[in-house]
Amino acid sequence: MRHSHLLSQLVAIFCFYFFSLGTTYAISLEIVDKIDIKAIKSITLKQTDKDFRAIVVVLFSTSAKTAVKFKKANFVITLKDDKDQKVRLGTTQSEVLSFPASEDGSEQLKEESLDVFVGKNNVDTLTRLIQLFNLIGNPDLEFTMILSGTTEVGTRAKRGWIYQGEVEIEDFTFHPTIQREVLFK
Repeated sequence: MRHSHLLSQLVAIFCFYFFSLGTTYAISLEIVDKIDIKAIKSITLKQTDKDFRAIVVVLFSTSAKTAVKFKKANFVITLKDDKDQKVRLGTTQSEVLSFPASEDGSEQLKEESLDVFVGKNNVDTLTRLIQLFNLIGNPDLEFTMILSGTTEVGTRAKRGWIYQGEVEIEDFTFHPTIQREVLFK
């Protein structure tokens, strides 16, 4: 009899645990849906003997009612033209991206610098960079910036931050309205 009571308690604990995981995941998705990309302010390319890196300054907006952090953001940044041709810029190396709370649900803007590993200093990377320059520099083409990857989503609580585990974000997109919004340095 005692074992069945213990077993029922364990089942109740596991059910509560899995229910709370689903609720937490739903909360993080709701919060991520409140974050948007407003502009690409600039892309600064840096070349070393071994590789190419970029600093991509992005203007994000959020209307989430709580402050949000993306920790260990591992995103692939891809640009796509209006003919569905894709050019990969690289992979983010940013440790933490933070977004302020919007108490009243109005849009809050936050500029973040994304550290991006573009590729090794070789012919393949140079060819990809030329395709990227042609895509962005051609005023006749419209392009979209796409972020896809994983991050740990954290929300601000009274006594610190609560991280809700790793979330996969696919096709987080930005459609510039003015072609010359991206400035290369």
